[in-house]
Amino acid sequence: MQSTTLPDYLKIPSGSIPSFHKRVGDPIDHGNMRASSGGFPVPGEQNPTSTSVMAQDYFVSEATWTNILAYGKFDYIVIGSGFTALAFITETLKHDVNKRILCIERGDFWLPSHFQNLPLPFKMVLGGPSETFPWTLSRKTFKTKELGFCHGSCPFFGGRSTFWSAWSPKPDKSLMRDFPEELIKTTEEKDFWYSAKKLLNVTPATKIDDRVFSGLQEAIDKILQKELSKIPTADSVESAPLAVGPRARTSLMRFNKFSVPGPLLAQYENQRVLAEKEKGMPLELMINCTATGLKKDDDGVVRAIETSRGVLSWTDDDTKVVLCAGAIPNATLLLNSFYSCHQTVGKRLTGHFQSHITARCLADNVDWKSNGFLEIAATYLAGMDPKTHRQYHVQITAIHSPRPQDDADDAARECPDYAAAATYEQLKDSENYVVFVCASLGELDESNKENFVRLNDSKDPSSNVTLQLTLTDDDKKLWDTMDKATFETIEAMSGDSGIVEYWDTHNGKWSTNKPPTEDIRIPGVVHEASTAFVGPESKGGSLDSFYRPHEVANVFVTGAALFPTAGSWNPTLTMCGFAQDLARKLGENPGLIPPSKKEEVMPLGSKSGP
Repeated sequence: MQSTTLPDYLKIPSGSIPSFHKRVGDPIDHGNMRASSGGFPVPGEQNPTSTSVMAQDYFVSEATWTNILAYGKFDYIVIGSGFTALAFITETLKHDVNKRILCIERGDFWLPSHFQNLPLPFKMVLGGPSETFPWTLSRKTFKTKELGFCHGSCPFFGGRSTFWSAWSPKPDKSLMRDFPEELIKTTEEKDFWYSAKKLLNVTPATKIDDRVFSGLQEAIDKILQKELSKIPTADSVESAPLAVGPRARTSLMRFNKFSVPGPLLAQYENQRVLAEKEKGMPLELMINCTATGLKKDDDGVVRAIETSRGVLSWTDDDTKVVLCAGAIPNATLLLNSFYSCHQTVGKRLTGHFQSHITARCLADNVDWKSNGFLEIAATYLAGMDPKTHRQYHVQITAIHSPRPQDDADDAARECPDYAAAATYEQLKDSENYVVFVCASLGELDESNKENFVRLNDSKDPSSNVTLQLTLTDDDKKLWDTMDKATFETIEAMSGDSGIVEYWDTHNGKWSTNKPPTEDIRIPGVVHEASTAFVGPESKGGSLDSFYRPHEVANVFVTGAALFPTAGSWNPTLTMCGFAQDLARKLGENPGLIPPSKKEEVMPLGSKSGP
């Protein structure tokens, strides 16, 4: 029941229609039942959709949205529903359950969990129609065969979290090249990394406590730690830090990948319970609503958001807008909203290029004893090109499948990176082998002026940008170094006397010949970053240390957009850490801080902590 102390634009779902969850002895309150409940006095809804079912109890209804547009008032309006939205919202509510938060998502509700946690046929949803490209790709990028395109957005509730690979390394500050001192100091504050890891439940593969991640995992880690010197450009190796979903403590369960929908809806449910007891505010989640423009007054305060479902507006100075939509959508919104952003936003675009190599060696060459079941190891190796000082890393997945046909389902679920996992064809004749699948990522040169996101003359403000990515000589040198290091890694794992076989993609069989470069380099840039990075405008920066565009008082940016450089490390953990830091900063500074000048970076004011 709606609390009498809350306005009607803050919706608390009413009790559900009596169903199988109803307990014996619970009376049915006929007076509060919805019309046509149970088919009385007329039949109920005959054509429900997933959206209509979820909207009834979880998402903002049409009636509530009308009230929000008319007179809704929020402390925070969060645009996007992915990782950084979850990080910001949960951290904010951890400190103050009375904050009024509206989260806007451009897409629909689709997957309730990571697709690998669902039945195996869901593997077909990876890519294709599930990925959208809210930009025009330049011809130069399209014709660069090594790149070809940039991976798109996942326009659904939870965003990319329902498709990601779950690798969550913590970068050392030495790897955060050209990050301003304020951001480095932020990462050194108490509990910065702890809070981010706790949010994502980041767990080393050796501690997943799963029969699949067991002896082989320990063996591969040990081999690479011992043989690291055989990979001259490598600096470190560790058991892969993976974001895993919660599991029952009392029974063995399959490796479960972390994704946002479950935790964010759990946060919603927690706030609903508190609101019913008048001890907190409900969290409002709006789907199928695209933000297309932010309207700023002369005083630098945004008081209106143009959306595909009408204009959100307010008169107060307290509402803050948090952009959590991804590096390129965030840049698109800033470029469409603020002329002051045109000098810096989108001028820098970085990300990661990729290579994939699949190989195998006889299981006897690996110093470990099979337990007779499917075993997987996930190990993270990082290095740097000595000439360019640019970074790469190798995501190593080692698989031993004694019964490939029986193991196919579990292998598909439990390989950390489904896009770089062994296929059934590669496993079916490899019962006596360990198969290595190495996905290697290298950073694009942030100084490349030919990489950019810029406005074009398209009429759709949600996608009216042109995206271009190209390769510099330094990029090519790093890519060569990365590929060489990946082959050296495979050879180190296979032992001095081991014969290494590589998968020949053209003939669909194993060969002792190394695959040529053109067969291992995978088109499609991932982990795009740096489109609106923190720093003074004189150095190309778009944001101050409160993560705000210069000269704008109440808009804040999250995600890899704020990274000055991409590094090679997977960005999700760091993105979430900075989003949590933003929540703490705003909680410690509840008033509206005057907008920063373009040439200044605001002083730090955050105290990270539990």
